[in-house]
Amino acid sequence: MFDPLTIDRQLAQVFLTSARCLCFRQTARSLNLHIVSMRKKLKKLEACVGSPLFLYEGRELRLSSVGRELQRALTERFGDLQPEVVSAQRPLVRLAVPSALLTDLLARDLISWLRKDAAVRLEVIPLEGEPDKLAEVMVWIADPDRLRPNPGFAMSRPLMLARIAYRAHMAKRFAGKRLPGTAADLKDFMLVQHAANATIGSFEPWNRLIRQRQSSVTQVYSQEWVADLVRNTSCIGLLPEYISRIDRNLLSLEKLFEPDLERVVWISTSPLTAEQPEVQTLVSLIHKAFDDRRSWFADPEQSR
Repeated sequence: MFDPLTIDRQLAQVFLTSARCLCFRQTARSLNLHIVSMRKKLKKLEACVGSPLFLYEGRELRLSSVGRELQRALTERFGDLQPEVVSAQRPLVRLAVPSALLTDLLARDLISWLRKDAAVRLEVIPLEGEPDKLAEVMVWIADPDRLRPNPGFAMSRPLMLARIAYRAHMAKRFAGKRLPGTAADLKDFMLVQHAANATIGSFEPWNRLIRQRQSSVTQVYSQEWVADLVRNTSCIGLLPEYISRIDRNLLSLEKLFEPDLERVVWISTSPLTAEQPEVQTLVSLIHKAFDDRRSWFADPEQSR
């Protein structure tokens, strides 16, 4: 008969948390452990016990009879062994970033990071325009000729992440045989305008077209809504050129405006926290997300 007294506190916590959650992935997140190494610990424990501790009924995990006995024995010995609250010991990392960049480029990598390190304390702050409040990591979009912002607080030297080309887009299913070839050809189409774009200097050719319209213009307050209206109606809207790589239903209309409409993505950090491991990890994650999609962005050598 296996002696529960040979189980140390750490292994007992892994088993008891698994027994409580009945979900190995949730157990790993709760204990901030890698799921593969955690499952190996449980497999070794089952080998020592000589019997399965968990069984699947359909797709649901449950304790075996031996598992229930071990749960009672370890609870009597160690108590409930709730996971230690480690989040209070981790510094808060604030990421200020435009919602569009978060959704289009960073979401998947951020989610992957949080899955691997459940103890991270992360606050994601939507940022429209340039940074106006200090955050550990700041990502923003500016016009190409815009110098370093002066927000009134210290920030590290901004580094360029990418140059994003913007073009008018329409849904492929609404595209006829003859596509608009010039800005003047847009007179036959309804347009959708992201309200925040109205004051962006580098979008002046597009904004001038919007201002000249007396009708057939819909104004919305997010890039997501622009994409939704373009996707589901026969209207045309200004979107990042890379959007057609994310949604194959969207068609980029090339060379409607001269010069090209471009903006620049920058990243900066708070100097006081730049050396924190969590901040460095987040910065590396953001750089990698842009580097992995380098072909999505405008070529700096061909830009103005």
